[in-house]
Amino acid sequence: MNNNYARGGGGRYPPGIGRGGGGGNYHGNPNPNFQQQYAQRNPAHHQQFLQQQQQQQQQQQQWLRRNPVGNDSSVVDEVEKTIQSEAADPSGQDWKAQLRLPPADTRYRTEDVTATKGNEFEDYFLKRELLMGIYEKGFERPSPIQEESIPIALTGSDILARAKNGTGKTAAFCIPALEKIDQDSNVIQVVILVPTRELALQTSQVCKELGKHLNIQVMVTTGGTSLKDDIMRLYQPVHLLVGTPGRILDLSKKGICVLKDCAMLVMDEADKLLSPEFQPSIDTFPKSYVINLMDELTLKGITQFYAFVEERQKVHCLNTLFSKLQINQSIIFCNSVNRVETTGEENY
Repeated sequence: MNNNYARGGGGRYPPGIGRGGGGGNYHGNPNPNFQQQYAQRNPAHHQQFLQQQQQQQQQQQQWLRRNPVGNDSSVVDEVEKTIQSEAADPSGQDWKAQLRLPPADTRYRTEDVTATKGNEFEDYFLKRELLMGIYEKGFERPSPIQEESIPIALTGSDILARAKNGTGKTAAFCIPALEKIDQDSNVIQVVILVPTRELALQTSQVCKELGKHLNIQVMVTTGGTSLKDDIMRLYQPVHLLVGTPGRILDLSKKGICVLKDCAMLVMDEADKLLSPEFQPSIDTFPKSYVINLMDELTLKGITQFYAFVEERQKVHCLNTLFSKLQINQSIIFCNSVNRVETTGEENY
């Protein structure tokens, strides 16, 4: 929200609405041909004027969506605080220039992530702090699964989404979850269920990175870890809880994990969570809006090759591949338990 509010005679308005001044309003000259004459004489200034008007319209839509103005004095007070805080922030108008962006991802991209509608993350009217985390995470534009799911999730509708690995599924539910959390309410508002400890740690890390500019507390709880530590942690503020069903159910039954204010439940790897292994921890699945981007499974973007090496050269070969290639995720298959343990100890 930019610092373009103006004080009127009886209240405050977003830029360009009511008596709001704003940066793009035209005031003063009653001559209807003045603007056309001015545009002909000063084309550069007129172009800047049009850009300001377009930006102002976007600000109006965003302001009206987030701040339905009524006669409630608390709304006016909140607007005034926002104005004062942003007026004290000189970088508010140019926040993108302050971002610490990671190096560009130069890997080959398939149509699984490039076949988008051309949307931008700003189109979803996300909090600026969340947008900062998104861009600093390295995301440039929403992927197809994110374009389909984020707008629907922001409305509070139930979604059943399927997409291939590496297409941005985790961010597709983490972004709307972080957006809908009220930072000032120190209660658990979002629960993300995952089937394994490793996935819980990975998902919580994504949430922390995306929300690093937000004052949102993320907690991870899984089986096989100290129950006492989890209980002590839950006595502190937690907004978003990531964990396995068994541990969360245990903490909930003990009355330690209070979920009465939870407004969003996410089930990652839902097919696994709904398997008999997790019964009766998870019993039902609500009717949902279905997003299926996995009508066909292909090997697009996967390069296959075969290397013949001697037994004693395998470790060196793996080290060479991982040092020379840009590998984000990988799976190493071994033909014995001993080989798995030996390979894992090498810490590739």
